[in-house]
Amino acid sequence: MNTTIQKLDELLAKVRAQLIEKKGLKEDPKQPEPTDELQQHPDTDYLIKVFNHLKDLGYINTQYEFSEQFLNKNKYYYGMILSERRHPSIDALHSLIKSISELNDTPDNPFKI
Repeated sequence: MNTTIQKLDELLAKVRAQLIEKKGLKEDPKQPEPTDELQQHPDTDYLIKVFNHLKDLGYINTQYEFSEQFLNKNKYYYGMILSERRHPSIDALHSLIKSISELNDTPDNPFKI
């Protein structure tokens, strides 16, 4: 796994833990696993994981919102990535890291961009 994905995974876990604690959730909801067809693309699998986490936490409700608010792309972008089995652009991954970093309200966040 490349270091950008590792950093994003660590940050997402940290934000998720903080929000679960703040909301008083007792159990971490199970996340649907990416489909076997997409497992050949780690970046796409990761987008699925992040999308599911953000949806569970109530930040987004639709793929459209995820595309626009977290990937900084048009509303069809995430759906296109999934349906065409494409890799997300570097720009989209950068926007995702930046957006998730902004969710993390700790002042010493090492992932701030």
